[in-house]
Amino acid sequence: MKTTQLNGNGKIVEARTEIYVPHLGETLAFSLPMQGQDYFQKVMNAIDTDNGLRPTTAQTLSLVDLALKNKDNEYCKDILSKFRNQYFWSATENLWGKEDVIVYDNVDGKMPSDRTSLIKRMKDGDNAVRVVPYGFKIERQSVDELLKNPYVIAQVGNKDMLDVVKRVAEGVSKNKPFVWALGSQNSDVKRYTALSSIWDGDRLVFSGDGDGSGNDGYASRVRNASAEGAKSAKK
Repeated sequence: MKTTQLNGNGKIVEARTEIYVPHLGETLAFSLPMQGQDYFQKVMNAIDTDNGLRPTTAQTLSLVDLALKNKDNEYCKDILSKFRNQYFWSATENLWGKEDVIVYDNVDGKMPSDRTSLIKRMKDGDNAVRVVPYGFKIERQSVDELLKNPYVIAQVGNKDMLDVVKRVAEGVSKNKPFVWALGSQNSDVKRYTALSSIWDGDRLVFSGDGDGSGNDGYASRVRNASAEGAKSAKK
């Protein structure tokens, strides 16, 4: 909800449109319209300014999954159109190193992006940080290969998400899914994640090698609405 103060002690209150999305046993509320289309930092800064959280790769795929189940709904049509014609920025970032890539969910934009800090957080039990050794399949692959891909599993952070990945891949891919990776680097390089089905014909694409300079991306402010659902159930 956006509030604008007016002279004379008045104010304008604009109600927020949200789409409620089931996600790993919880309910997430994504704000509509989505922020964008714009560069990664501009889109995410707009979400931060709105005091919201940035959506992870897993959360974004749950949003697309719900939209695919409701193709006739005007809001879902818009979500799928953006996914097919532009791309969605994710809060799941990548630190590409010499022997592995560190994948981490930077939902508030404040997580440190240096290797030492990220590894420490992982060792301390932070599930938002995952390390993937190189050797995983990149570029074109079947849906079955995608679901077994360690990098894709790290991107979604939970094997319980693989059914969602499968539905989205099968729902948007006329061609085999694709994984873009930066690969081995002499020194650590930070890159952002983008999801789409636009590249090289309709196919689900995980792009983990972007520097955020593309200005056609979208993302939606997200919050956990599970408590609201529990309250409604008690009424």
